[in-house]
Amino acid sequence: MNTLWIEQFVHIIAVVVWIGGLFFATVVLAPVLQAEIAQASTRIPLLHAILRRFFLWVGISGAVLLGSGYTMVPLFYGGFAALSAPVSIMVVLGTIMVMLALHVYFAPLKRLRRAVRDQDWKAGARALGQVRLLSSVNLLLSLVVILMGVWGVLGTPW
Repeated sequence: MNTLWIEQFVHIIAVVVWIGGLFFATVVLAPVLQAEIAQASTRIPLLHAILRRFFLWVGISGAVLLGSGYTMVPLFYGGFAALSAPVSIMVVLGTIMVMLALHVYFAPLKRLRRAVRDQDWKAGARALGQVRLLSSVNLLLSLVVILMGVWGVLGTPW
């Protein structure tokens, strides 16, 4: 079996897990919980529990994406200097996305964890707002990254 095909498949599965989950959490789940559960003392711990589980998968996906991406470049694409512009942009923005996710995990999510522990719902709401803002940025970046990946494989439309 073609090793490049396996690397690409694993890479795409990691994208689907992370970005699909990010879209669902940011666009569907968080707004519905905000609208349906008025009690912050119920909603914020629930979102914290969901985000803890989600960020486990984000961590796995991010590691797989960096590992597979940075492995494919020298082994199958001739190194970083040989990459097309769209693939180079995908690599850079994808790396920034992983770094942004790490920031979310180690800063606002840590503050959320502390707020839930201390039952400080105002601080929890602020931390969730930061998580949602940064997740929205990552979601927008993902659109560009996916587009660059498609253009890198299929060619640009111009």
